[in-house]
Amino acid sequence: MTKSKIVLNFGNKSNLVVFMKKRNLLIEVIFLTMLVLMGSVVSTQAVAASTTQAPKRQIPTLFFHGFGGTVHSMDYLIDQAQRDGYATRTLTIVVNPKGKVKTYGTWKKSAKNPEMQVLFVNNHESDYHHTAKWIDSILKLLHQKYGVTRFNAVAHSWGNNAIMYYLENYSQKKNQPQIDSLVNIAAPMQVLNRDIYRRNDWRYSNQLNKDFRSYTRPDSTMQNLHVRELNIMGQLSPEDHFDKAVPVSSARSLRRVFKGPHQTYQARLFTGPRAEHSALTRRNPKVLHDIEHFWWVRD
Repeated sequence: MTKSKIVLNFGNKSNLVVFMKKRNLLIEVIFLTMLVLMGSVVSTQAVAASTTQAPKRQIPTLFFHGFGGTVHSMDYLIDQAQRDGYATRTLTIVVNPKGKVKTYGTWKKSAKNPEMQVLFVNNHESDYHHTAKWIDSILKLLHQKYGVTRFNAVAHSWGNNAIMYYLENYSQKKNQPQIDSLVNIAAPMQVLNRDIYRRNDWRYSNQLNKDFRSYTRPDSTMQNLHVRELNIMGQLSPEDHFDKAVPVSSARSLRRVFKGPHQTYQARLFTGPRAEHSALTRRNPKVLHDIEHFWWVRD
């Protein structure tokens, strides 16, 4: 059998040159088309990778106990919110008497509505100016280590004075995490007129009134914050107007503070044995319900 040969007849040299040019042009077109297709695949893969990156951390909620508070002061609110499926307990933040901050536990990026319990080793610090400085150290750490730029806070009793002083005197600092939503529980914002705090002279100090007046000034830092506020108060009976530690009138004075153009104020008054000062955070399901819905069930 004879082998067949394919013979291309170009006629002359000029025809051959034309053919070679066309062939080279075709090869370039095919090559460029392959590059475009490959680039499209790479671009699609990059977009897909970007959409599967770990989610950003959600806004953390910090829980601040009051004068003499312990690890149990906020446990009910934190743990029950997790059981109800609204939030996740993450870090426990401990501040020693010298203001050094340590964190325990883990905070996964995927944690839903992360809750953080703050514990002050010196839990009888009556000078809330010092406590506010410790709060500043906590938020600096959260900003540097976790990139926190906004936070929620719930404070009970004397912890309210610390967070309020912090907001007025530290919020304007550069790169400072900003408050998003605030829950004040049994806030002793005015000088107490009953002799019950023998270990906390600041409850009778004029400094308390001086600081409160600074919060209500139209040009104050507080008045210019972008914040939602929920004020929770308690009274043992409608006749008493007292939760055994803080008069309703003292806590209610917060309505004079949150009147800024970017602020909302809500108030809840509870009555009965579970509205007692410590019971408000330890065993009152109605308080828990209102806090959960204020933070995590927004209309």
